[in-house]
Amino acid sequence: MFSFQLLVVLSSATTLACAAPTSRDSACDTSEAVMDLPTNQTALVSPSTAPLYVALGVGIQNYSCSSTTAAYSSIGAVASLFDLSCLDQTSGFANIQTTAFNLWSAAPASLVASSVGGQVGAPNLLGYHYFVIGPSGSLSPEWDFTSTGTNAGNSSAFVIGAKVGDIASPTAPSTDVDWLALNDVEGSLASKIFRIDTVGGQPPTSCVAGSADISVKYTAKYYLY
Repeated sequence: MFSFQLLVVLSSATTLACAAPTSRDSACDTSEAVMDLPTNQTALVSPSTAPLYVALGVGIQNYSCSSTTAAYSSIGAVASLFDLSCLDQTSGFANIQTTAFNLWSAAPASLVASSVGGQVGAPNLLGYHYFVIGPSGSLSPEWDFTSTGTNAGNSSAFVIGAKVGDIASPTAPSTDVDWLALNDVEGSLASKIFRIDTVGGQPPTSCVAGSADISVKYTAKYYLY
């Protein structure tokens, strides 16, 4: 509930609706979109097919302070997802997550995440990312396109994922959240999800027991296959 309430505040999400098969909502061709993954790892392996969606995520990572370890643990995330399929991958695409993060991190409290995409040339909102109680009964990440674009009103246009691969950020692991690979466990939006090119999102290394929950701004690219 905490994450969904934040989703509403950050992204002005509307209520979810119902029915029909999922349709691809990206405006442009994704056949040339290739993830730039480190070569010295096997945890994240790019599929041989083109992604269905390439998205810029702009949002927050949420953390709770453990009363026993005095360290922060993840309690989910909330982000707006913007369509990157129309961007020229030879001009600005590689660093768009950094450009977006610089805007987002400097933004006043009144600026919502859903306004950042247009400022970096990616105004089309694909959907939202947040956490729910998944099929296993644990907190699980969801990518939800049911209330936006051509998928608006389609209750099948979501995917809940389970992590199958994880590597530390190759550039700044102490400040940037990990790169991930996830498989679909529920929903029809995609069968595989990748989070790469992360900027920000890591919590402080320690906390005082009893401290309030915190939110840390981040950006990332998401590839949905």
